[in-house]
Amino acid sequence: MEYILNLFGGELSWLDVVIRVVVAVLIGMGIGVERELANHPAGMKTHALVCLGAAITTMISAEMCYSLMGNEMLDASSKVDMSRIASGVVSGIGFIGAGAIIKAKDGSVVTGITTAATVWISGCMGLAIGMGYFRIIIISMLAILFATVTLKSLEDKFIKHRGMRYIEIITDDKHTALPVIEDYFDRKQVVVTSFDCTTVNPNENDDEATRFCCRYFLRVPKAIPFNVVMRDIARMEEVREVYESNASSASLKKTARSQM
Repeated sequence: MEYILNLFGGELSWLDVVIRVVVAVLIGMGIGVERELANHPAGMKTHALVCLGAAITTMISAEMCYSLMGNEMLDASSKVDMSRIASGVVSGIGFIGAGAIIKAKDGSVVTGITTAATVWISGCMGLAIGMGYFRIIIISMLAILFATVTLKSLEDKFIKHRGMRYIEIITDDKHTALPVIEDYFDRKQVVVTSFDCTTVNPNENDDEATRFCCRYFLRVPKAIPFNVVMRDIARMEEVREVYESNASSASLKKTARSQM
């Protein structure tokens, strides 16, 4: 317990509390800004509140220890374990992070894991802020920004291109099919990098046989197998045929349309 007294030099002053609360809010916002820009549910406000809550809990814990140590009514053998409150905070934040993870009904897509991790680390930073470990806070914040911003840029540049796919979809009515297809892409978080749609008439003497060929260049998340995407599109009532091809190759691989 002498360590707590040496750390804080007594009870926290008003200035100490204000500084740590402000730092907690700013650190939480700094961690959450990347999630906010990426349009994730847990943004700056959520991360700031989590970090602030953890910092407040830690300060309360430290104040409790100081108050109990200054209480002459307590037995000399009485002990206060600050780690219990910290472990409770970390466990509780885990439940918040779990709420950010979303799994598709078919199990093909799992999203929100990075957001859950940033929420959890915001709580850890709050614990450090509440204890006044500002050297740890500064170094850790730099590491967090590197992981969430720099690594994401490197991933976009060197890794995500591996998930690029080129498909052609044949449909009889593009006005009906396109909204259904695009809604599916949104739900699966498949990014459309380029698109065009042309008219195809397999029988020039039959005007009613006009069809549409829609070409998509897609970035498919690594969490979802591409064959699942092809299967789901092939099963759509609005889609007559769907093909996959290598953008650098003229050969096409046809996926037979499955019956619902």
